[in-house]
Amino acid sequence: MSKGVVQHEVNMQLNDIRLEFIRTGERTLTSDKFTRTRTLPETIVAQCLQGQYEIRTQDQTIFVHPGEIVLIGSEVPFTNIHHLDQTGVMSSRWIHCRFTIFDNIDVASLLDIPLKISGFQASQMGDLIGQLLAIANGPNTLLNFIRTNEIAFKILYILCEVSKPKFTDFEDIRYSERLFPVFDHINNNLSTSISVKDLAKAAHMSLSRFFPYFKSQMQQSPMDYVKKTRITQACRMLVTTELSISGIAERVGFSNQFHFSRVFKEICGETPSAYRSQLANAQYLTSDDLS
Repeated sequence: MSKGVVQHEVNMQLNDIRLEFIRTGERTLTSDKFTRTRTLPETIVAQCLQGQYEIRTQDQTIFVHPGEIVLIGSEVPFTNIHHLDQTGVMSSRWIHCRFTIFDNIDVASLLDIPLKISGFQASQMGDLIGQLLAIANGPNTLLNFIRTNEIAFKILYILCEVSKPKFTDFEDIRYSERLFPVFDHINNNLSTSISVKDLAKAAHMSLSRFFPYFKSQMQQSPMDYVKKTRITQACRMLVTTELSISGIAERVGFSNQFHFSRVFKEICGETPSAYRSQLANAQYLTSDDLS
């Protein structure tokens, strides 16, 4: 008698988890108490090499020493203070990245991410950042693009390994599947005016039912989500294009540059021009490069 075989099927396709972009860089400072307060629509993984980081969030303050890794999830407000060592230097290497599930759900939003890791996993993460930096300084070959994708998913694996999942079952993440047409409508119409009525229509729901449903699933109002999606796209364009700030504002649906700059600073904690200048030397790879 043959033994029974139990098969488990996961309703997931290979492209359900997607690397939208990853950028990498390194920094050496000789000016003490360099401080920035930010909230970014992307995950930050940074390794302190010399000196130390001081990271402040709403809940805690930590110090990150050489070899240790600081992890900042997307949409987390934080203040980063750079402290020099006894030789007057603070150096670090880092990546900013964004992974999505089902094209619209930020993986970081599904995890309780620790602010700091050390030991073997920090060493692993640092080595992977170093490999990305080496690739970034090399030629733009297909092999390097594939290697970048491989390293990025290794980083994601470690990130998930050290974090606590907010969902115990992958299928639970499909909670927002009914909202996929809404997400598509937003992404396809970022440059135009978008109303809650438009989104309710895309979801085939009444306005009175749609608003509380969206908020219960996404933990934010529909228009807050639209606003953050506009700013997320603007962040990418500020680094990957040479478009003027007014041109970017128009492409992501703002009527004028002043309004765009005000909302950008409200969400990210800095002006669009400051964001662009600080990441001017970063090496940036988008999902378009990987497809």
